[in-house]
Amino acid sequence: MSDVKRLPAAEPHLPMMMGMVFARVRERLAAEAPELRPSQLRVLEWLPPEGLTITELAECAEMTTQGCGQFVRQLADLAMVEVSVAEHDARARRVRITDRGRAALARSAEVLRACDEAWADQVGPERYRVFREVLAEVALGAAGESAVGEQSGSSRGSVRPSG
Repeated sequence: MSDVKRLPAAEPHLPMMMGMVFARVRERLAAEAPELRPSQLRVLEWLPPEGLTITELAECAEMTTQGCGQFVRQLADLAMVEVSVAEHDARARRVRITDRGRAALARSAEVLRACDEAWADQVGPERYRVFREVLAEVALGAAGESAVGEQSGSSRGSVRPSG
């Protein structure tokens, strides 16, 4: 790719700018934490220690059960998750993160923290803090106000395991 700085011909709208930021994040994750693609990370980061069924996980990640099942198979093939029969229903499968999955999540979290730090350095810590608060409020609604700054993923999902 050339060093030419590409700028859109039209005034950048929010989804376009978010896509540009996400492209930078994807590049950095690929370079520094290559074991997980961002799409796999999206699924893996929703798993609490006790696990979720594929249906619950799909609901948390806002994807179809079929699509989530495909990601779970990929993650199981990479030994990032283990899949077992759910206690409450023999037809359902419970997905739990493995030590390897937790290690991959930790490496990805380090990359994402470094991105946050770089952006805060770029625009200033106070402006970046306000940006994060506003973005959380827009993205998560009222729940976003308390979610900013939480580092624990255990309280994030609105779906809790059944059974």
